[in-house]
Amino acid sequence: MEQLQTLSTVRGRIVLRDIFRELRYEKQVSGFTALLTCWRLCTFEREAYRYSSKRQVTVIHALGLFRGTSLFLQEIVNRFYFSTINSLVYLGAAILLLIVSASRFSDKVDNRAILAGVALEALMLFILFVVMFFSPSDDIELEASVEADSTPNSASSDIRELIAEVGEISADYAAFTERLDNVTSSLSGMISRQDELIGAVNDMARSVSLASTPQPEFIESMRQTNLALQAFHKNVHDLVEATNTLRREEIQRAVRVEVERILTKNVE
Repeated sequence: MEQLQTLSTVRGRIVLRDIFRELRYEKQVSGFTALLTCWRLCTFEREAYRYSSKRQVTVIHALGLFRGTSLFLQEIVNRFYFSTINSLVYLGAAILLLIVSASRFSDKVDNRAILAGVALEALMLFILFVVMFFSPSDDIELEASVEADSTPNSASSDIRELIAEVGEISADYAAFTERLDNVTSSLSGMISRQDELIGAVNDMARSVSLASTPQPEFIESMRQTNLALQAFHKNVHDLVEATNTLRREEIQRAVRVEVERILTKNVE
């Protein structure tokens, strides 16, 4: 469970707003109940997890009545009800104008109605003053937005982890391919040297066959040597083909094992 020193920190302000949104829009709690709950959280309540199923948070130090009410006015009333209060001020001004106008054309509107309209407008203006006085600073809003953007959710974390795993697979595949290319190059050089040796032996055999009195044992030995070199050439060629086949199988096996490991890890 997450622990916060106070709700006045940047993280605490984010948690407070999230709890209000959950109460008001997800749980469909009435506005008065949501406001009262958030005021209790800002002033005296420490077990914030009791009011939210998403935020398992405990507050270590409560802010008290004055500091908590100030935080409540900044983060809840000002952010979520400023437009409503501003509209009520305009409504009070409109009512006052109607009362004053009616008093000029009718004797039924006395001074008490005008005073009541002025008192209502004064009350609305005072409430607007209090709300605007406790407006949160731009620095707090900027820090809160930066912290909210820097908090990764589980989906993006899984995506980044998957991308990292694929990158590791690609790196291993590139290294394995490079090693196999080196082996293939070495075998190709061996085959080239073996072809040169076979050519030299053939030339020697041709020279011996052109001799006037060749020795039968020497001719038979050269023939067997030629057959042995041809067999060696065939074996080397088969080895190159087997190496290519092994490379494809090893690459497929490595990719399959790595994908299985990623899927198993994500499922867990």
